[in-house]
Amino acid sequence: MEVPQETLDQLSTWFLQSLSLDASLRRAAESSLLSAATSPGFPLALLKLSSLPSVDLQIRLASALHFKNLLKSRWVPTSDNPLPDSDKTLIKSLLLPLLLQSPPLIQSQLSEALAIASSHDFPSSWPSLLPDIISSLGTSLSSGDYTSVNSLLSAANSLFLKFRHSFDTQALRLDLKYCLDLFAKPLLETFLNTSNLTTPAADPSVLKPLLECQRLCSEIFHSLNSIELPEFFEDHMREWMEKFRFYLTSTFAPQVETDGTADALRASICENLQLYMEKNEEEFKDYLEGFATAVWGLLMNAAKSPSRDQLAVTAIKFLTTVSTSVHHALFGSPEVLGQICNSVVFPNLRLRDDDEELFENNYVEYIRRDSEGSDTDTLRRTACELLKGLAVNYREQVMGLVSAQVQSMLAAFNANPAQNWKEKDAAIYLVVALSPKPGATTGYLVDVESFFTSVILPELQGQDPNAVPILKAGALKFFTVFREQIPKPAALSLLPGVIRFLGSESNVVHSYAATCIEKILLVKDKGAHARPHCPVWSS
Repeated sequence: MEVPQETLDQLSTWFLQSLSLDASLRRAAESSLLSAATSPGFPLALLKLSSLPSVDLQIRLASALHFKNLLKSRWVPTSDNPLPDSDKTLIKSLLLPLLLQSPPLIQSQLSEALAIASSHDFPSSWPSLLPDIISSLGTSLSSGDYTSVNSLLSAANSLFLKFRHSFDTQALRLDLKYCLDLFAKPLLETFLNTSNLTTPAADPSVLKPLLECQRLCSEIFHSLNSIELPEFFEDHMREWMEKFRFYLTSTFAPQVETDGTADALRASICENLQLYMEKNEEEFKDYLEGFATAVWGLLMNAAKSPSRDQLAVTAIKFLTTVSTSVHHALFGSPEVLGQICNSVVFPNLRLRDDDEELFENNYVEYIRRDSEGSDTDTLRRTACELLKGLAVNYREQVMGLVSAQVQSMLAAFNANPAQNWKEKDAAIYLVVALSPKPGATTGYLVDVESFFTSVILPELQGQDPNAVPILKAGALKFFTVFREQIPKPAALSLLPGVIRFLGSESNVVHSYAATCIEKILLVKDKGAHARPHCPVWSS
């Protein structure tokens, strides 16, 4: 790739100026880059500049980012100014080798660029890509270069993601067959060979890239199994499952456990277990009990890591699927139900620090998640879904456990309101989250009028509308959700108190107050009478 030195120097100057604090200098550099974008060989010059070790890393990163964005806008032939085929051919021949030679910051941008190009050209217009990845993967594994191994697996992972999300067509299945024929065996070999090196007692600096390799293998496993169970994976299911279980049940060095490396792998494995429960339950059933025990054990371990929340979400989703399947008897004993509820579900209902930060600093996102039901991937919502799943077959037992927990939370709050306000918030959240959907034949978790009078009303009638705003928001949400179970005259009599919250300092509180007022005024008289409380689990 021959690029004149003066071109590289000019690009370096522009990128350096584009990072300047001087707005006029920055705008001039951006304008120059925009004008140069249509010049012949411009994308190749960007790629060359980003690959030069002698150039400042920030300039290389800016060039790689610009290159990625250029591919995003011009790689498709139908774009306004598509790249020439000659440039595309050169880029495809250079991109993978340069990616392997680059430092991590540059590598991530080039990996995304490769994903953009391959999403349009692979495999039909880029048949050499996967064989090149496989060849380089074998070389890197032989030399123990796991930095390159992980870069190659990351590139392969980007190729296969389409099998998760694209509409199932004959063309997609042909692409999948092509990928399976070439990559299924090398993937298993990589996974097994790396497993032999991955011992819990290994040095953390050695272990981290190995676990990252296994996470990427697990991600690729998911993509290649997303449409149906391939014959190769069915034939080698035991090998995969034994290693998956090993990673779920092994404990690694504290440094590895606390930085999230191990939990990220476990979360990916739990997603694969969920996939197999949904699509390949018959073939997977022999492994189910062992995995259910392993996942349950993971959730009982209150470890702290950046990936622990994601692991908990994926693990709880897997248990929820099991709880509603024909294998629900795994959770049927009172002891197991009690342990799952008390050790897995209830602890994850309490407000977390990041929830409080979201409430205070990003009220739009908080309201979107809370009001529009888009919090399905939060620990709170996932824990409630597990309760609902358990209640499908063990309604009375779960009903008793949850009712007792609500009373325990409220008792803790009453004992020390200032210290234990999160207990009350969790109790309100639990009752609201488990309310039956419109038209459901099941009843409510609590006597709505009694709960409203004893728990919600004190928040709505408190003298300070800004005191503990999260509790105020929860109370307003409860009032809104259960408005038709509150006698309309009583609801209307509370409107002046609700109107006070329109002046709350909290954006969430005054937004919820406005919604509450609107919904109450729209309640028809025929819906004013509370439905009789029925001690049946709501779903």
